Formats: sequence, structure tokens, C-alpha cells
Amino acid sequence: MSRSDEAPDFAEPIEAWRAWRVVRRDERFVLGSIIQRVTWPPGRALKATCLRRPTLLSRLRRKDVHESPRESCECGIYATSIDHVAFYLSETPRTSAGRVFGLVALWDTVVECERGYRAAQAYPTRIYVPVDASHSSEDGWEEIAFGLQHYGVPIEPIAARSRDAVSVIAEHLAA
Repeated sequence: MSRSDEAPDFAEPIEAWRAWRVVRRDERFVLGSIIQRVTWPPGRALKATCLRRPTLLSRLRRKDVHESPRESCECGIYATSIDHVAFYLSETPRTSAGRVFGLVALWDTVVECERGYRAAQAYPTRIYVPVDASHSSEDGWEEIAFGLQHYGVPIEPIAARSRDAVSVIAEHLAA
């Protein structure tokens, strides 16, 4: 294989944007996936696993669990560009304290996909908390911002509603 055919060897993780659900676990706030029932552990990387339910055909073929992400699957930890992250902040579900967004470092195997990336491992590098991050009267956005500090990354409250907060950050970064 010639040098130009080899996969690039990145020295640094890829950084991209994502949104999270904020959920209460053991009396503290943790980040959770918006799509899957997965929470992000504070202080250590989230490692991807394929959560696709095995079909009868795959069981008959004895297909084993594969490493995530896999090109031919949809598994992995997703992240996107700042343009696309606003879509995931709408409609906060009642099963969570609210939604936040931020930057995430992606490493190990990273697959580029239609709207961003899917990675084998990830950890947040910065979290933004919009003023409407909480739909609960008992948990304000300030409490959520304070409650996420155990991730050990910068947490920045944004004095804008979710639908505008991403634009505020994008404009700030472009300046």
C-alpha cells in the first residue's frame, strides 16, 4: 500500500458538536444520549457499543457483536457540525431535566457520516446550558450548569433560549 492510500493517523481527537439530555442519577445531573438510553460517565470516556437489536436471521447466522462504529451499521457515538446541533435541542422530553449542547472529543475509530461523525470513544470538552435547559420548576438552568461540573470541563450558561443559543455561540465563534 502506498503512503497516499493509508488512513490518516490523527494525533489529536476530532472535535464536533452534539446535544445531550440532562438526567438525574443518584441525586446528581448526568449527560444522556437523546436517542438511546445511555448516560455519559463523568470523568471517563464513553465507549460505543452497537445497540441494534439482533434479528432472528442474524441469530441464525450467528453474527457476533461487532466493534463500534462499523461502516455497515449505524452504531457509534454521534457528533455533528454546529449548524445541525440546534435540531436536537428542540422538544425537551419530560423524562429528563432538560437539554444542553456542547463540544465533544471523538477518538479511536471515527467514521465520517452524512451529518457528521460516529466514534468509538468520546468525552465532552465544553458544555453550554441555555436558559430553557430545564422544563422543571425545581431545576433551574443555573442548577443544571452547576450540577454538571463533575465532568471537569468548562460549563457556560447561555442567556438565550435553546433555539437561539446555538446561533449565539456560532456568531461568537465566527467573530
